[in-house]
Amino acid sequence: MADDAFLSVRGLGRRFPRGRGPERTAGWAFRGVSLDLAQGRTLGLVGPSGGGKSTLARCLALYDAPTCGEVRLEQRSLWAAGRRERRRLRAEIQLIFQQPAAALNPRFTAGQIVAEPLLIQRRGDAESQRKRAAELMEMAGLPAGAARNRALEFSGGERQRLAIARALALDPKLLILDESLSGLDVSIQAQIVNLLADLQERLHLTYILISHDLRLVAGIAGEIAVMDGGSIVESGPADELLARPRHPCTRELLDAALALTPGGGP
Repeated sequence: MADDAFLSVRGLGRRFPRGRGPERTAGWAFRGVSLDLAQGRTLGLVGPSGGGKSTLARCLALYDAPTCGEVRLEQRSLWAAGRRERRRLRAEIQLIFQQPAAALNPRFTAGQIVAEPLLIQRRGDAESQRKRAAELMEMAGLPAGAARNRALEFSGGERQRLAIARALALDPKLLILDESLSGLDVSIQAQIVNLLADLQERLHLTYILISHDLRLVAGIAGEIAVMDGGSIVESGPADELLARPRHPCTRELLDAALALTPGGGP
């Protein structure tokens, strides 16, 4: 395990029960995952659907307990911590899901949605929470008047900005974006990528960007890990991995990216 790594993962795995009754067995969603990530950097985690990426994200974000292995954030073992300590650590790692509308309460205004984590964590009073929500929405590129709108009144790109603003409420150190840019128009994707780059520089954030789209990941990630069948099959600096892909899954993802890219470059 790298001594200076901001995030270190070693031998991580999670099993799920399959079937019912006497035929019930347990299968691995992912197994033997190890990786290191430096602070302020972006890791692109790519692979086909069903490869275990989202389950891994939930284990890293302290939603689901792994079956084996260890996760350390700034040398602190996340799953060895007690419940109270994990609650505090959970604020430092925020997971943004693929469909932000599903994670945003449609009965709340945008301001209430962004301020809700502050309310849950009992940070500040109602007025300070309202002001902080307005600051975060502005930081995410949403107009001040949008705080009074409901979640369903926003476009797809605006909902993604709203989800990012909410994720920043507790001053996290690590953001995990699970297919968060999927389904957006290419021009909107580019805007969100630029926003993430700006926030990373301003707030010294570290990102894990999960996607099946190698073309998209290559535009923002410094390192890429390819996940297939529940395992990391290839990883390394983005430019080296794109120039010399070794694993068949990586080559397939690269071919798909080239087919979608004007001019034939990822």
